[in-house]
Amino acid sequence: MANKLKMRGLIDTYDSATGRGTFQLLSDYRQAFEILHQRVKGAVWELTAGKWYRRRTTGWKSQNHHINGHVQQICIETGQDFETVKQMVKYQAISAGYPFETYHNYTIPKSEALCNTLEAAMLVEAAHVIAAELSIILREEDE
Repeated sequence: MANKLKMRGLIDTYDSATGRGTFQLLSDYRQAFEILHQRVKGAVWELTAGKWYRRRTTGWKSQNHHINGHVQQICIETGQDFETVKQMVKYQAISAGYPFETYHNYTIPKSEALCNTLEAAMLVEAAHVIAAELSIILREEDE
């Protein structure tokens, strides 16, 4: 990937051992970076590159509605409160790659409010797994 970008003239230097490099800004982005540079007043920057995903959907018949609907159904069947089940869904999703942070040896799953569509799909699937393990048949909206 870095070699392809280097051939296009977008990357000046790249060290695969450290993951550090320099790059050239295309003219369309120079003004935006100049404004950003002025605002942070020379502080060290960290830029992260990765595949972009849309934020999770919200509202009626959304991913958010799907997740919370399944959590609610599990709550009804198990007698557990909503927040407990929601946390268990997040912990289950970690094994599928759901992001988390570690703080003083505690695992803290990413807030659902910050999820993208891929991460929200992991939560839906985690709810399906938990329900299957508990022999709970989840109702989908179409049913």
